[in-house]
Amino acid sequence: MRLRKKVLAVLLTAAMLVTSASCPQTNTKTVKAAGGSFNNLNQSRMTAAMGAGWNLGNQLESAVGGTPEETKWGNPTITEDLILAVKDAGFKSIRIPVSYLSKIGNDSNYTIDSAWLDRVQQVVDMCVDNGLYAIVNMHGDGYTSIDGGWLLCGNADQTAIKKKYAACWKQIATRFKDYDEHLVFESMNEEFDGTYGNPSSSAYANINAYNQIFVDTVRQTGGNNDMRWLLIPGWNTNINYTADDYGFKLPTDNYLSSKIGSGEKRIMVSVHYYDPWEFCGTESGAVTQWGDTATNSSKVASWGDETYMKSQFKKMHDKFVAKGYPVVIGEYGSIDKSNYDSASTANRKEFAQKVCYYSDMYGLIPVYWDNGYNGEYGFGLFDRYTYKVTQQSVIDGIMEIYGDTSEATATGITLDKTSLTLAVGGGKQTLTATLTPADSKDKITWTSSDEDVATVNSKGQVSAVSTGTCTITASVPNGYKATCKVTVPRPTSIRAKMYLLETSSWKSVISDDVAEITSAGGEYSVSLKATEEQLKNIGSLYIRDISVGEEDASAFDYAKIKVKSFTLNGKTYSMKNDTFTYDTSLSKGSEDGLSNPIFNFSFINVWANTHVNDVTVQNWNYIAYFNNASYQTENTLTINFSVSDIKGGSTGGEATTAPTTEPTVAPTVAPTTAPTVKPTVAPTVAPTVKPTVAPTTAPTVKPTVAPTVKPTVAPTTAPATGSKVLCTNETNKYETWDASWLTKAADDDVITLQYTCTDASHGNWGVMSWGASVDGGWNSGTSYNAASNPTDVVTATCTAAELKDALKIKKSSTVSYICLYTWNGGKIVSLSISDRTAKPTVAPTTVPTTAPTVAPTVAPTIAPTVAPTVAPTVAPTVAPTVAPTVAPTVAPTVAPTTAPDAGTLQGDIKVTGDWGTGGLATITIKNTTGKTFSDGWTVSFDCDRSIKNCWSGTLTNVGTNSYTISNPGWDSYLAAGATISLNVELGSGTATPTVSNISLK
Repeated sequence: MRLRKKVLAVLLTAAMLVTSASCPQTNTKTVKAAGGSFNNLNQSRMTAAMGAGWNLGNQLESAVGGTPEETKWGNPTITEDLILAVKDAGFKSIRIPVSYLSKIGNDSNYTIDSAWLDRVQQVVDMCVDNGLYAIVNMHGDGYTSIDGGWLLCGNADQTAIKKKYAACWKQIATRFKDYDEHLVFESMNEEFDGTYGNPSSSAYANINAYNQIFVDTVRQTGGNNDMRWLLIPGWNTNINYTADDYGFKLPTDNYLSSKIGSGEKRIMVSVHYYDPWEFCGTESGAVTQWGDTATNSSKVASWGDETYMKSQFKKMHDKFVAKGYPVVIGEYGSIDKSNYDSASTANRKEFAQKVCYYSDMYGLIPVYWDNGYNGEYGFGLFDRYTYKVTQQSVIDGIMEIYGDTSEATATGITLDKTSLTLAVGGGKQTLTATLTPADSKDKITWTSSDEDVATVNSKGQVSAVSTGTCTITASVPNGYKATCKVTVPRPTSIRAKMYLLETSSWKSVISDDVAEITSAGGEYSVSLKATEEQLKNIGSLYIRDISVGEEDASAFDYAKIKVKSFTLNGKTYSMKNDTFTYDTSLSKGSEDGLSNPIFNFSFINVWANTHVNDVTVQNWNYIAYFNNASYQTENTLTINFSVSDIKGGSTGGEATTAPTTEPTVAPTVAPTTAPTVKPTVAPTVAPTVKPTVAPTTAPTVKPTVAPTVKPTVAPTTAPATGSKVLCTNETNKYETWDASWLTKAADDDVITLQYTCTDASHGNWGVMSWGASVDGGWNSGTSYNAASNPTDVVTATCTAAELKDALKIKKSSTVSYICLYTWNGGKIVSLSISDRTAKPTVAPTTVPTTAPTVAPTVAPTIAPTVAPTVAPTVAPTVAPTVAPTVAPTVAPTVAPTTAPDAGTLQGDIKVTGDWGTGGLATITIKNTTGKTFSDGWTVSFDCDRSIKNCWSGTLTNVGTNSYTISNPGWDSYLAAGATISLNVELGSGTATPTVSNISLK
């Protein structure tokens, strides 16, 4: 982490104290553990021994003008009294960031200044001699922003860097080779190439090489170093960039001692955690609260909540801890914003407590970041002049989890309920644990036996996920446990809400009203409040049952829904089609959307049929709106409908709902995401039958950075004789409502596109994409995105058959509109089609190698709003404060669903469009279970790129890189041997992703 430089006041107030503390203290004790005193701790024992850690930040890594100096960033000389204060507070480990910089000589051996190594050793001795674990790293040397930084993974001369790096670690490791197990070496700090965004593959390869050099060098220096635990980071110590498929590789431990048990590891993985950065590190009063203790929702970040934290830590557990590699959260914490919001102090405590709670749950080692600064925006927990605790509440939160369990006092635990019945969508129910004796303060750990049925958080709050049963367990350190059986039954009523997906910012507006539909049926009205902008940008308007986790599990088997009208601010809008049928016996929904096997009906849908009169639909713009509406500051939209002819399922007259405790709290199983960037793309493939619900999230914005591979430039020849010129020199779009030039073209007719780019503000990276309105739906085709400047004219060709296939145009199709849109400065130089007797001479091989084969389906009139697709996470550790790097990848708390009858299935994923920060892909999975699914299906799988959206079913993120997709309403039948084709939007990552662990149910 990087320095906060607000230290002048500290320097002034501390002037009189410096004299007595300015001279380094030489510890006369010795910690050289020669003679076999090294205690060889395995993974679990080492994790337990290191407990909760603390960072001695902004001291030995502080540097001015490229020279490390202990007190130059506003902290006094380190003393043993400070170390003892940290120990007395309950911490068991101290991370000691160290910079070397100009202390490294320019001689051929890169000799480190011996006095500087002496001082590092003195501080290590203060820790180790007092029974604390010490982590020593190479800190500021890897920053592009630090004077004298040299360990730069993005620099060209890697041979010299690696030689210097090996020489330095050889000296450091040799100095400490006889120290016992209390010393851990960390190869480097937040190493990356200084650019924020997806890791560079070449720079990441250099980081991996540094880690390998570090392990090999340290191991070969002798003493205890061939048994010592070694700590290594991935790209910028970021969880996603370390655990996901971005290029991180664990080093091979070639020289590990034979004394280490077979299969055991002695390598740890380092990550940092400051999510959400708006709360943890942004120096403003805008976001001051976090977690369940938050009292003002407007002061809470829109992402990075407890559920997200849990999923990130579980990701590290599954990727590394479960395989024998301990994970150290080398930095975490949040700055002091109490000057802006007094409630922030309690939220800081809760954040630290939750980091420790989930670290303990998943076997991680948390190390709090303390930069020594107390006051506004400070991370400090101690006054380094007086050694007094300054943030006792934060330390209390940490020690609630990592306090001395040898003093655990609980001799029993009970819960206020031994059984619990919950309904999906009914809110959280809190279990209260009572310890014996009553004054015991022991930590309680909560777990669920099946998170597909119900989840539980660190406060004992239980949320229903889907029908079934599971057991919630509360346990304390001495091994005592109490359990509660949770049942999530099939509901006895349908609880319907109205949803409006608006496409101005791609968010859903949800009604507060709920229609409680019992077996008696009746008349219902449901209203929602929306802004004028939202109502002028309707993507879809629908009702659905919120009381079920799976959409095909509503209370009844059959019902008739008759929509009488919609009213908008009192104006009534009648229906074109007013009668809808919910029938679970159907294998799939009707093409007109009027019948459906799930209680989920769409009345306005810009991707399919619209059933409301006097509504304008612009499916090429992805907007619909009510005509002649009288808009107000707050607008009320109401659906008036009746439900009758209810059959099957439950017969009770009252709904089964969750207990009334905290009824307004949403279930925790919904993924918590950072705000979605306004998209410029529509779903890649519209269904061939009419869907009932539009996608609920928007695809990520296509970036404006140029592709890394420059395409081959074709000759800028004019269309061949006999060809028909469709347009020339179009900077906006080519469009026509007469698509006969394509629909009537022979399959081997050749379409030739020449294009370039005109807009320097977008890096001269022109983009264009085919789209068409086919059989009432929107289909997309090929994209082109490789022209880099006005003189770089690119030629692309395809046959009419290829374009028709991409746009899903069949012989029987009705095509009402076809277009080729441009954005980011794209310009059509010429577009033509030639008949079979006059082919163009341009070779097809000139198609750009980076152009995706499937269009990103750009919304015709919406200009792309380019913004990072991820929210920042990285907090600084050295001056100056640097914006964070990563965004939350949406991560839920639910474990992947495994079908009981599924077996191992094979699947394939093909990237059809990729723009660096995201892309489009088609996943194909063959049903080899031998079973025909007639009433719906759900496929579960893992993918090594995140999946942000799916337009071929209902997507649920159920764990780290784990997903389920359930059939859409129009496609619930899956025959044995048939193939599922899923069109999805990907996050960034490898160009050749894979799907694995596939199952069907």
